[in-house]
Amino acid sequence: MNKEKAIQTILQLHDFLKQHEQGYSTWGKVEVLEIAICVEEGGYVFAPLPTDWQIVKTENIVYHKSESTCYQSIFNARKKIQVVLKTQQQFASQVKEEIPPILDDQAQLLGVSIRLAHSEQKIIRAIKNRYAANVLDGTSICIGNTLEDAYVAAQLLEKTSKVFVEAKALGGAKPINKIEAWFMQQYYLLKYSKEAEKNV
Repeated sequence: MNKEKAIQTILQLHDFLKQHEQGYSTWGKVEVLEIAICVEEGGYVFAPLPTDWQIVKTENIVYHKSESTCYQSIFNARKKIQVVLKTQQQFASQVKEEIPPILDDQAQLLGVSIRLAHSEQKIIRAIKNRYAANVLDGTSICIGNTLEDAYVAAQLLEKTSKVFVEAKALGGAKPINKIEAWFMQQYYLLKYSKEAEKNV
Protein backbone atom coordinates (compact mmCIF):
# COMPACT_ATOMS: atom_id res chain seq x y z
CA MET A 1 0.00 0.00 0.00
CA ASN A 2 1.39 3.43 -0.86
CA LYS A 3 1.55 6.23 1.68
CA GLU A 4 -1.37 8.21 0.24
CA LYS A 5 -3.72 5.21 0.30
CA ALA A 6 -2.62 4.32 3.83
CA ILE A 7 -3.39 7.86 5.02
CA GLN A 8 -6.82 7.70 3.37
CA THR A 9 -7.49 4.36 5.09
CA ILE A 10 -6.77 5.96 8.46
CA LEU A 11 -8.89 9.02 7.67
CA GLN A 12 -11.81 6.70 6.82
CA LEU A 13 -11.29 4.50 9.90
CA HIS A 14 -14.06 6.19 11.89
CA ASP A 15 -16.62 5.28 9.22
CA PHE A 16 -15.23 1.74 8.94
CA LEU A 17 -15.52 1.14 12.69
CA LYS A 18 -19.03 2.59 12.88
CA GLN A 19 -20.09 0.41 9.98
CA HIS A 20 -18.74 -2.82 11.46
CA GLU A 21 -18.99 -2.52 15.25
CA GLN A 22 -22.68 -3.43 15.50
CA GLY A 23 -22.12 -6.85 13.96
CA TYR A 24 -19.89 -7.79 16.89
CA SER A 25 -21.73 -5.99 19.69
CA THR A 26 -22.55 -9.15 21.68
CA TRP A 27 -18.91 -10.25 21.90
CA GLY A 28 -17.65 -7.39 24.06
CA LYS A 29 -16.38 -3.85 23.53
CA VAL A 30 -13.32 -3.37 21.33
CA GLU A 31 -11.77 0.10 21.27
CA VAL A 32 -9.03 0.80 18.72
CA LEU A 33 -6.35 2.94 20.38
CA GLU A 34 -3.75 3.14 17.61
CA ILE A 35 -3.33 2.05 14.00
CA ALA A 36 -0.14 1.53 11.99
CA ILE A 37 -0.08 0.72 8.27
CA CYS A 38 3.04 -0.45 6.46
CA VAL A 39 3.74 1.50 3.26
CA GLU A 40 5.64 0.49 0.14
CA GLU A 41 7.88 3.57 0.37
CA GLY A 42 9.34 2.03 3.53
CA GLY A 43 8.32 2.69 7.11
CA TYR A 44 4.69 3.11 8.14
CA VAL A 45 1.99 5.67 8.81
CA PHE A 46 0.61 5.83 12.32
CA ALA A 47 -2.16 7.53 14.24
CA PRO A 48 -3.41 7.41 17.82
CA LEU A 49 -7.21 7.41 17.72
CA PRO A 50 -9.15 10.11 19.55
CA THR A 51 -11.56 8.91 22.22
CA ASP A 52 -15.29 8.41 21.67
CA TRP A 53 -14.90 7.32 18.04
CA GLN A 54 -14.01 10.82 16.86
CA ILE A 55 -12.74 11.34 13.33
CA VAL A 56 -8.96 11.23 12.86
CA LYS A 57 -7.54 14.42 11.37
CA THR A 58 -4.69 14.59 8.87
CA GLU A 59 -2.45 16.39 11.35
CA ASN A 60 -2.74 13.42 13.74
CA ILE A 61 -1.23 11.02 11.19
CA VAL A 62 2.54 10.59 11.37
CA TYR A 63 4.96 8.90 8.98
CA HIS A 64 7.66 6.82 10.71
CA LYS A 65 10.76 5.26 9.25
CA SER A 66 12.57 4.19 12.39
CA GLU A 67 13.80 0.66 12.99
CA SER A 68 13.53 1.12 16.76
CA THR A 69 9.72 1.22 17.06
CA CYS A 70 7.53 -1.71 18.05
CA TYR A 71 5.38 -1.33 14.93
CA GLN A 72 8.36 -1.36 12.57
CA SER A 73 9.67 -4.46 14.35
CA ILE A 74 6.33 -6.18 13.70
CA PHE A 75 6.38 -5.23 10.02
CA ASN A 76 9.99 -6.42 9.71
CA ALA A 77 9.19 -9.75 11.36
CA ARG A 78 5.95 -10.36 9.45
CA LYS A 79 6.48 -9.35 5.81
CA LYS A 80 2.88 -10.04 4.72
CA ILE A 81 1.33 -7.97 7.50
CA GLN A 82 0.27 -4.47 6.51
CA VAL A 83 -1.96 -3.35 9.38
CA VAL A 84 -1.43 -3.36 13.15
CA LEU A 85 -4.14 -2.33 15.61
CA LYS A 86 -3.48 -1.60 19.26
CA THR A 87 -6.73 -2.13 21.13
CA GLN A 88 -8.33 -1.96 24.55
CA GLN A 89 -10.89 -4.73 24.93
CA GLN A 90 -13.51 -5.53 27.53
CA PHE A 91 -12.69 -9.21 28.04
CA ALA A 92 -9.20 -9.51 26.51
CA SER A 93 -7.94 -6.94 29.02
CA GLN A 94 -8.96 -9.30 31.84
CA VAL A 95 -6.81 -12.19 30.57
CA LYS A 96 -3.42 -12.50 32.24
CA GLU A 97 -2.32 -15.87 30.84
CA GLU A 98 -2.01 -17.73 27.55
CA ILE A 99 -5.35 -18.82 26.10
CA PRO A 100 -5.24 -22.37 24.69
CA PRO A 101 -7.18 -23.27 21.53
CA ILE A 102 -10.79 -23.38 22.73
CA LEU A 103 -12.68 -22.32 19.58
CA ASP A 104 -12.39 -23.56 16.00
CA ASP A 105 -12.38 -20.07 14.49
CA GLN A 106 -9.79 -18.96 17.05
CA ALA A 107 -7.45 -21.76 15.94
CA GLN A 108 -8.06 -21.05 12.26
CA LEU A 109 -7.77 -17.25 12.23
CA LEU A 110 -5.64 -16.33 15.27
CA GLY A 111 -3.34 -19.31 15.72
CA VAL A 112 -2.90 -22.27 18.04
CA SER A 113 -3.08 -20.13 21.19
CA ILE A 114 -3.27 -16.50 22.25
CA ARG A 115 -0.10 -15.57 24.05
CA LEU A 116 0.43 -12.92 26.74
CA ALA A 117 3.27 -10.45 26.16
CA HIS A 118 4.68 -9.31 29.50
CA SER A 119 6.10 -6.12 27.96
CA GLU A 120 6.15 -4.22 24.65
CA GLN A 121 9.57 -5.71 23.92
CA LYS A 122 8.08 -9.23 23.99
CA ILE A 123 5.21 -8.57 21.54
CA ILE A 124 7.18 -9.90 18.54
CA ARG A 125 7.58 -13.29 20.17
CA ALA A 126 3.96 -13.29 21.34
CA ILE A 127 2.60 -12.83 17.81
CA LYS A 128 4.97 -15.30 16.12
CA ASN A 129 2.68 -17.52 14.00
CA ARG A 130 -0.25 -15.67 15.57
CA TYR A 131 -2.54 -12.79 14.54
CA ALA A 132 -3.31 -11.41 17.98
CA ALA A 133 -1.75 -11.22 21.42
CA ASN A 134 -2.68 -9.75 24.76
CA VAL A 135 -0.27 -7.48 26.61
CA LEU A 136 0.13 -7.46 30.38
CA ASP A 137 -0.81 -3.77 30.57
CA GLY A 138 -4.36 -4.63 29.44
CA THR A 139 -3.99 -3.71 25.77
CA SER A 140 -3.91 -6.08 22.79
CA ILE A 141 -2.10 -6.21 19.47
CA CYS A 142 -4.02 -7.45 16.43
CA ILE A 143 -2.52 -7.77 12.95
CA GLY A 144 -3.65 -8.54 9.44
CA ASN A 145 -2.90 -8.29 5.74
CA THR A 146 -5.68 -5.70 5.49
CA LEU A 147 -7.62 -3.44 7.86
CA GLU A 148 -10.55 -5.88 7.63
CA ASP A 149 -8.32 -8.81 8.61
CA ALA A 150 -6.83 -6.96 11.59
CA TYR A 151 -10.26 -5.83 12.79
CA VAL A 152 -11.71 -9.34 12.51
CA ALA A 153 -8.70 -10.59 14.50
CA ALA A 154 -9.47 -8.02 17.22
CA GLN A 155 -13.12 -9.05 17.38
CA LEU A 156 -12.30 -12.76 17.40
CA LEU A 157 -9.78 -12.15 20.16
CA GLU A 158 -12.58 -10.55 22.17
CA LYS A 159 -14.98 -13.42 21.47
CA THR A 160 -12.34 -15.98 22.50
CA SER A 161 -11.40 -14.00 25.61
CA LYS A 162 -15.05 -13.75 26.64
CA VAL A 163 -15.51 -17.51 26.32
CA PHE A 164 -12.25 -18.11 28.21
CA VAL A 165 -13.10 -15.73 31.08
CA GLU A 166 -16.66 -17.01 31.46
CA ALA A 167 -15.66 -20.68 31.17
CA LYS A 168 -12.89 -20.23 33.73
CA ALA A 169 -15.45 -19.03 36.23
CA LEU A 170 -17.30 -22.32 35.66
CA GLY A 171 -14.24 -24.55 35.93
CA GLY A 172 -12.44 -23.92 32.63
CA ALA A 173 -12.93 -24.55 28.92
CA LYS A 174 -11.82 -27.83 27.35
CA PRO A 175 -9.09 -27.01 24.83
CA ILE A 176 -8.78 -28.41 21.32
CA ASN A 177 -5.79 -30.71 20.78
CA LYS A 178 -2.87 -28.43 19.79
CA ILE A 179 -1.92 -30.55 16.79
CA GLU A 180 -5.50 -30.46 15.52
CA ALA A 181 -5.56 -26.69 16.10
CA TRP A 182 -2.33 -26.31 14.10
CA PHE A 183 -3.80 -28.26 11.18
CA MET A 184 -6.94 -26.11 11.35
CA GLN A 185 -4.84 -22.98 10.96
CA GLN A 186 -2.71 -24.41 8.14
CA TYR A 187 -5.82 -25.47 6.23
CA TYR A 188 -7.39 -22.06 6.69
CA LEU A 189 -4.22 -20.22 5.59
CA LEU A 190 -3.93 -22.41 2.50
CA LYS A 191 -7.59 -21.86 1.62
CA TYR A 192 -7.31 -18.12 2.34
CA SER A 193 -4.23 -17.72 0.12
CA LYS A 194 -5.94 -19.55 -2.76
CA GLU A 195 -9.01 -17.33 -2.45
CA ALA A 196 -6.78 -14.25 -2.39
CA GLU A 197 -5.07 -15.41 -5.60
CA LYS A 198 -8.45 -15.81 -7.29
CA ASN A 199 -9.41 -12.26 -6.38
CA VAL A 200 -6.25 -10.67 -7.76
